[in-house]
Amino acid sequence: MRPFPAIVLCAALLVTTGRVGTAATIVRCEGADGKVTYSNAECPPQTRPVRKVEPSPPVVVHDGSQPAARSGSGRASISAPPGRPRGNDDPVQLDQELEAQLAEQRRECDARARDLQQLQADLTATSGSARASAELALRRAQDDYRALCPRPR
Repeated sequence: MRPFPAIVLCAALLVTTGRVGTAATIVRCEGADGKVTYSNAECPPQTRPVRKVEPSPPVVVHDGSQPAARSGSGRASISAPPGRPRGNDDPVQLDQELEAQLAEQRRECDARARDLQQLQADLTATSGSARASAELALRRAQDDYRALCPRPR
């Protein structure tokens, strides 16, 4: 029994298919009616490719701050930014930094709320085949707003 020819045959098949070491690309395709399909080949007829979908999880890059660590009591603790020892933090300066971050978040959420109002107005003014695209844009913007802006308590 000689396994060598079988191994050579398998290697030749893998090389000819061109899929050695590469992941399959998934493409999101949208039709004129707003219907979404995903394909690992070309988009179906009467659809257009919108974007490539990465099958691996996204890389999350933080702006230098460390995520809040959980203590044994279940409450989040505040960690010092890298490069500064925790014991030397000035509470007033830390409070000012947090207030600046909250103000920036409020400005971003206000801008997104204005964008949502504009998209809603566009949707009411749109008719026909463009309505599906306007609805899709509004839904995406609403999802982004919900993900990035906290709900008032």
